[in-house]
Amino acid sequence: MKKIAIAATVLLLSAPAFAQATASAPINAAQQEHAVQNFAVLASAMQSDKVPEDVKASLMGCIYSNKLETISTAIDKLIEANPGKVDRAKPDDLLSAMVAVCGYKPSASAAAAKPPAGAPQGR
Repeated sequence: MKKIAIAATVLLLSAPAFAQATASAPINAAQQEHAVQNFAVLASAMQSDKVPEDVKASLMGCIYSNKLETISTAIDKLIEANPGKVDRAKPDDLLSAMVAVCGYKPSASAAAAKPPAGAPQGR
């Protein structure tokens, strides 16, 4: 019994050390602000009735399989590569960027039902 208590104590004391060993480098203020914005947009999208279920599934798969750091960095790179197209102050813009970096592909039926605005119509 005493061995189990010692093992449990060692395990509990080593857990924070393990977490520290796997933590990334400290983030700067801009990275933290962007990550918080991205997380807030993700949480809102998951609770919204206006976001289609297949988009929600894609976002959940993305956040489940990737660190928020990876997703936020990809969104930052997308915004930098497309100046003036994504406004961080607009949650819909951030959601669109997040959906893009998460690799969402609309199903054939969803794509046929709603052609993108300004898209040329079929012949």
